[in-house]
Amino acid sequence: MAGQLDRLYYGARGVLYNKLHLDPFRYDFIKKYAGVPIKSPELMNEAIRDGIMSGEPFMTGRFGGFEVFAMQSAEFDDMEKMKRAIDFLDKSAGFFPKDENLLYRFNDIMKEACTQIDILGCWLVNYEDYYIRHYCRNIKSVGKLMAIEPWNVMEKPWSESLEGKRVLVIHPFEKTILSQYEKHDRLFDNPKLLPQFELKTLKAVQTSGSAVDSRFDTWFDALDYMCAECEKIDFDVALIGCGAYGFPLAAHIKRMGKQAIHIGGALQILFGIKGRRWDESDTHLLYNENWVYPDESEIPAGAEKVENACYWEVKEEKKDEVK
Repeated sequence: MAGQLDRLYYGARGVLYNKLHLDPFRYDFIKKYAGVPIKSPELMNEAIRDGIMSGEPFMTGRFGGFEVFAMQSAEFDDMEKMKRAIDFLDKSAGFFPKDENLLYRFNDIMKEACTQIDILGCWLVNYEDYYIRHYCRNIKSVGKLMAIEPWNVMEKPWSESLEGKRVLVIHPFEKTILSQYEKHDRLFDNPKLLPQFELKTLKAVQTSGSAVDSRFDTWFDALDYMCAECEKIDFDVALIGCGAYGFPLAAHIKRMGKQAIHIGGALQILFGIKGRRWDESDTHLLYNENWVYPDESEIPAGAEKVENACYWEVKEEKKDEVK
């Protein structure tokens, strides 16, 4: 739990942060963030590539915005924030049941996962640096969040080093990913962005929005299930995008002696899968005639609750069904 000095410091800083939102990555003279060397997108890309090529266990990842809010509300024992955080985490990141007291355990799991991170893409949200300083004790590099997304360094993306590997993709859109990978060389102008490899998949538990998976009583049970399923699969590198499960799952995979790259929600872009979030950003410029929206079977109940169905295309006539 946070000490009194941290409570005072981050409480005061939060007020300034909301007003100024200073970005240390914008200034060349700032060399470190939370005491960790800052790398440019190009150098972050190179570091991930080097990690893959080394064959050694490593973890690249990012915090989710809702996850950080939930973590810090528990870490600083702020019950008022916890009541808001559990609502966000439940709807948008798949946490259940909706009991704010479970956030203490969630925070503990995330803190333990922090010990495994090597390369972190950063949001620059308040309290993110608190977790880096206090718990990411093996971290080597930090950079902008977009720096871990290979399509942002299109000339020589780190993902080309996946060629010939056994790649496990952990994501709820298993059906669409398998279908899209059949045309992997037609999804991008640079076909090396998604090279030839042995694709293996694990359909992630989907509990975002209003989705329910009756196999599990709690989010912790679902996480344990996915960790156990990973142990049954023979792979070299895991690519992960599955809500609040992703970060601790990546840490588990590193502990298995494997490589884990937790990209989060944007992972669908690597497989040419469109979503509302990217329809409205410059990422849509990557789209071509081979891109698709997730299969309708992969739209969960209550998709509209997940940041306005940001990962899907929800047709007008479906809106009433998913609210």
